[in-house]
Amino acid sequence: MQQFHMVTLEDKDWINGIFKKQKRLPCEYSFGNIFTYTAKFPIYVTNIDGCFLSKCVIDGKSIYCFPRGDGDTKKAIDFAIEDAEKDGQKCRFFAMAEKDKEFLLSEYPDRFEIFEDRDGMDYVYNSEDLINLKGKKYQPKRNHISFFEKTYHWEYESMNGENVHECVEMSENWLYQSAHTDKSDLEDELEIIRKVADNFDALDYKGGIIRIDGEIIAYAMGQELTEDTFCVHFEKAYPGIRGAYPIINREFVKNELSSYRYIDREDDVGSENLRKAKLSYYPAFLIEEYEAELK
Repeated sequence: MQQFHMVTLEDKDWINGIFKKQKRLPCEYSFGNIFTYTAKFPIYVTNIDGCFLSKCVIDGKSIYCFPRGDGDTKKAIDFAIEDAEKDGQKCRFFAMAEKDKEFLLSEYPDRFEIFEDRDGMDYVYNSEDLINLKGKKYQPKRNHISFFEKTYHWEYESMNGENVHECVEMSENWLYQSAHTDKSDLEDELEIIRKVADNFDALDYKGGIIRIDGEIIAYAMGQELTEDTFCVHFEKAYPGIRGAYPIINREFVKNELSSYRYIDREDDVGSENLRKAKLSYYPAFLIEEYEAELK
């Protein structure tokens, strides 16, 4: 009998095997994200005849990632509906694309309430734009980088399974210095970053580091989503250092990710400041996302 199990590193190969065949995926369909976010809440996975299906349990409520793969999507959806019913809940899907919405409307007419998730849309950029920063629209970014390069004695360094733990220490200092009054979400994020660091090589992560006089002041890291797209899951820089964010953004893509056509920098979680920052880099497109709940 098919059932969910808590995701482990042993699930990496079959899950990645399904994801790599997809043409366009949001950041939720990344094995690294799925595995490391278990530091925040339980995540269960299963393979329904070639379809990947996952379930997150948040505050006692289950939410399912829309099925992905070459298998029977309808069978996977029915499995999720039945699983939710066993827990006395209504099935709810997230990370749905336009084609997924159309699938539900066609195969389950008038059974799901579907709504757009603007806060969850991923921002996707041309890698060449992030490397070259050409044109008038990127002048402010170039100005910040120019100031940084002229002001500091800095160096770029590729991240690996050893120096990634220094990035955890930097993240701890970053959190301590943060002006946020409610740091619970940031503390959860720190636990996820720790789990990434402990499994950096096993998860096939890539990362980049900026040092000033030997001290880490910025870093970025993530992993491949599809053959032409890399997802930056985490980016940190000390806010008091002008140009720190623009320099790690440019250097990471230039040194590690130039072979990818697109760079996915995830969503803005509804934060006005984060949305403004992501738009300031002029995304090539946003990956639409929808949620659906069984009526």
